[in-house]
Amino acid sequence: MSAVRMRSLWSRFRRDAQGLALVEFGILLPIMLIIYCGMVDVVQMVMANRKVTQLTLALGDLTARAATVAPSDIQNIFKAAETILMPFDGATAKMVISSVVIDASGVAKVCWSSAPEGQQARGRGTEVALPDSVRIPGTSVIMAQANYAYKPITGYVLKSSAYTLGDKPIYTRPRLGQAGGTQNIEQVVRTGTAACPGY
Repeated sequence: MSAVRMRSLWSRFRRDAQGLALVEFGILLPIMLIIYCGMVDVVQMVMANRKVTQLTLALGDLTARAATVAPSDIQNIFKAAETILMPFDGATAKMVISSVVIDASGVAKVCWSSAPEGQQARGRGTEVALPDSVRIPGTSVIMAQANYAYKPITGYVLKSSAYTLGDKPIYTRPRLGQAGGTQNIEQVVRTGTAACPGY
């Protein structure tokens, strides 16, 4: 093959754009798939994090609306809160509701605490560190806390097997609390448990 013919073929090959889009697509496809899978995981995690916050707010709000709560009422609150996590598995969320009473000297202690079956609640009389804006002597708060272990769907970008979302306590003042305990502090009373202080 002559040099002139070779130059002519090379020139035609350089000008021919047929199939160029297919080659570019083939090069970009793996990158686009990784970005897509990463977006799916990140968007799902952000949605799960928002739902955990809403769940925690619901725990505190539903408990703070009552003057007294029975253990069965609290378990119903946990069951109701689980549905907020849908479509995620609410049964795997860890939840704790605690009534924290701040005495006249500003010391905050757990009066009662409840968690779903198989989970750990706080012990009565356990001292709790509260933010200054919440720790007002002679008052009480419902402290709700929840967390959820989010497992990435694809795992291409978010490499960990699970991410713990939430776990920040949310504080709610009782709306219809009863005055009780040795200092007559307004609080949500759990039936079968003495009001506080008076641990």
